[in-house]
Amino acid sequence: MFRTNSNQDRVNYSNALLPPDGYVLEKAVGTTYSLDLEALTAVCIALGLKEDPDSDLLQNPISMLNALVKVSEKILVFCEAGQIKKPSTPSPLMLLLDKMVIPVTLPRKQKESRFPSFHPKTWVLQYCNQEGNRKYRFVVLSRNLTFDRSWDVSVCIESSDDVTQPEKTKPVISFLEFLRKQIDRTRPDCQKKRQLVKELCSELNEVSFSLGDKRFGENFTIMPLGIGTDGFDLTKDPLYFQGLYQADYSFHELVVFSPFLSSSVIDYWNRPEHTLTNTTRTLITRRSELPKLTADQVSRFRVYVLKDDIVDGEEYISDEASEKQKQDIHAKIYIRRKYGDVDLYMGSMNASYAAIHENVEMMVRIGTRWKYYDGQTFLKEIFCGEENSPANPFEEVQVPAEKQDVPEDETKVLEQVIKEFCRLKKRAEVVSSGEKYNVVVHLDGTLRSGDVEVTLAPLRRPNFSPLNGEMVFHDMELLQLTDFYQVKVKRESAEVTRIITIPTSGLPEERESAVVNSVIKDKRSFVEYIAFILGDDYLLTLLEESILGKSGFYGNQADRLPALYEKMLKTALEEPARLKEIEYVLKMIHDKDIIPDEFRALYGTFKATLGLG
Repeated sequence: MFRTNSNQDRVNYSNALLPPDGYVLEKAVGTTYSLDLEALTAVCIALGLKEDPDSDLLQNPISMLNALVKVSEKILVFCEAGQIKKPSTPSPLMLLLDKMVIPVTLPRKQKESRFPSFHPKTWVLQYCNQEGNRKYRFVVLSRNLTFDRSWDVSVCIESSDDVTQPEKTKPVISFLEFLRKQIDRTRPDCQKKRQLVKELCSELNEVSFSLGDKRFGENFTIMPLGIGTDGFDLTKDPLYFQGLYQADYSFHELVVFSPFLSSSVIDYWNRPEHTLTNTTRTLITRRSELPKLTADQVSRFRVYVLKDDIVDGEEYISDEASEKQKQDIHAKIYIRRKYGDVDLYMGSMNASYAAIHENVEMMVRIGTRWKYYDGQTFLKEIFCGEENSPANPFEEVQVPAEKQDVPEDETKVLEQVIKEFCRLKKRAEVVSSGEKYNVVVHLDGTLRSGDVEVTLAPLRRPNFSPLNGEMVFHDMELLQLTDFYQVKVKRESAEVTRIITIPTSGLPEERESAVVNSVIKDKRSFVEYIAFILGDDYLLTLLEESILGKSGFYGNQADRLPALYEKMLKTALEEPARLKEIEYVLKMIHDKDIIPDEFRALYGTFKATLGLG
C-alpha cells in the first residue's frame, strides 16, 4: 500500500481524477493550499480530454484550448489567498483559468497572532455517461496542486450502489457548504459559482461512498477540520484527545509521518500516560524540523528522516541547474494501534498546533484490525524491507538535548505581509480607452508592512505600481485583462512574488474570443482544432493537404467535404456533446479567412438535418 519502491503503489495525480470509462466530467470542486496555474492546466487536460497531462498535449495549445473549453464552466478550485505561484510564461490561455480559481481568506482567530491557513487538498468529482448515470469520487490528498516532487499520499473513495451509508457522505456536504460561503459576493459570477456547489451538495445527499477494500470494510470517517460546528474536532478523537482522562487514550503503537510539526504536539504523544505494555512510537519527519525538538520531547520515539542522497538525488543525475529539484516527505500519515484495533489517518494535517487547532484541513480515518495492517507493516513498506536494508531511503537520527537556534526565515515574514494584503478589501474595474483599456484598482485600508516594499501589477502586464488607494494601469491590451494580479513583496535581499485575484468588473465579453483567436489564428490551426474535436488523424491529414497551395473552401471539396460530413455525423451519433465545441469556435471566431462561410453553411445544414436546434 505504501511501498516506496513499487510502481503498483504509486499514484499519478491525474489518474486519481480521470473519469471512469464511458463517463465525462460533469462537476468538480477542488481544494489546495498552494496552486500552480500550469498544474491546473494539466488537471484540465486530465478531466477534459481524459488524457495523461504528461503527454505532448500539455505542450500543444490546440489541445489545451480544447480542454479548457470543455471544463472551464465545470471546475472550481479553492486555494489559500496569496499562494498562487507566478507562472514562468503566463500565456493568454491562463485567462480562462481566472473563472475557476476561488481564493480563501480565513479570519484571524481570537488570541492568535497569525492567520489560520486554508490547507485541505481534496477533489469532489461528479461524472456522467450518455445514459444519464452518475458516478462520484472523493479524493483526499496531502499534495498541493503544484509540480512539487515531494513524497505524498492520496485516498480515493468511489460512490457505490452496493452499500447504503449516506451518513458517511454528510461531512463532504458540510465541507462543500463551507466552501460555498467562501465565494466572494463581489465576484460578477458569484451566484453561478455558488449554484454549482449547491447543486453538487444536493446531488450528494443520497450518495454512498465505499472504500472497496476488504481489509478495511466500510470502517472510514471523513474528517473536515476547522469549518465550524459542522466540522470534526480532533481534540475529541483518540489520536489527539484533550479531555480530562487522557490515560484512557493510551496505545500500543503510534507512527507519526509528518513533514512539519510543533514540539507541543509531539510532546503530547510522548507522554508516559499513553504508554501500555510494549508501546512503540515512531516519528518520521524532515531533517529541517529537528531543531524544533528536544531529546526529552521525543524520548520515547525513534526518529527518522530521508537520507540526504534521496533529498538531493537529482543533483547527481542532472547537469542542468534549472532541472534540479530537491525532494522530501510531504505526506501526512498517522497510525495508531490499541490491542487489535488499528486506525490509519491520511490527509493534509501536519503534526502541528496550527493544523489541529486553527487551520482548515481534511483527513480520512480508516479503521482495520491488527491482522490486516499495523505500524510495523507500514514501516517495512516505506523502509523497503527491514530497517537495515540498503534500499531503505530513511535513516534514524538523534535529536539534540536542547532546541537549536533557527535564523528567522525572511520568506515567512514576506508571506505574512501577503496574507495581510489579501485581507484588505480590493476591487478593480476595466475602463475602455479607445482601442485599449485602463484598469483601475481600488484598495480600501492601509497595509502595515513596515520596511517591506509591496507593489502590484496585472498578471500579463508586469508594470508594478506601489500600493495606493487607487492604482491605474494604462493602455492595456485585451489579452492583458484578467482577475489575476501579481503582488511583489521585498525586504533587503529577500523577494516573494505571488498571484492574487481581485474581482474585476467590466471585463469585455470579447476577451474570451480574443483568447480563442490567439490560438486558432489561421486555417491550419482551425483544421487542427476541428480534427482534434472529431478525433480523426486521417481527416487532419486530408484537410491539411488540401490547404497547402489551394484556394476555395480548403481546396477541392469533392473529396474533403464528404469525409468531413461523415465524420461529423458519426460524432453526432456517438458523442453529440463534441459538436457543441465546434459551435463554440464558430461563435468565437469571425474571420472569414480562418472559417469560411462555406463551412458555417455546412455546419448549419448538418445541425438542421439532425434537428440539433
